[in-house]
Amino acid sequence: MKIKEIMTTDVITVGEYMSVTEVAKIVSENKIHAVPVVDGERKVLGIITETDFFTKGDASMIYMPSLIDFVKSGKIDYKEKEGDTVSKVIDAKAKDIMTIKCENISPELELADFVKLIKEKSFNSYCVVDEKNVLLGIMTVADAIKLL
Repeated sequence: MKIKEIMTTDVITVGEYMSVTEVAKIVSENKIHAVPVVDGERKVLGIITETDFFTKGDASMIYMPSLIDFVKSGKIDYKEKEGDTVSKVIDAKAKDIMTIKCENISPELELADFVKLIKEKSFNSYCVVDEKNVLLGIMTVADAIKLL
């Protein structure tokens, strides 16, 4: 069985300049674990997964959209020289958190080979693209498990 026979073709995508908070809203409302980032021709630029929304510190993880909302609320007082950093957080776009080196697969890939790839790479979502890197669909580990 080939990936093209089982992939999801109705894929929700985002553009590279969409705000991080808007991307998080799309992921949450649609109950999806990943969203491809594409250009105007639907060429894959990267992928954003749920874990990309977290900033990882020594002791905790902070959900970036919540941090952005908190900073926008004005409840935080920061020094003038910290303004650039705060602006970068507030203005964060999809391109700032996406994984650029995402694992893309061919629609002609056999399911057995996909399972091998999952074991090797340990990713959960894979963009299915044509030879020009245009998004055709998405394939997830959950999709493969449903078939077993």
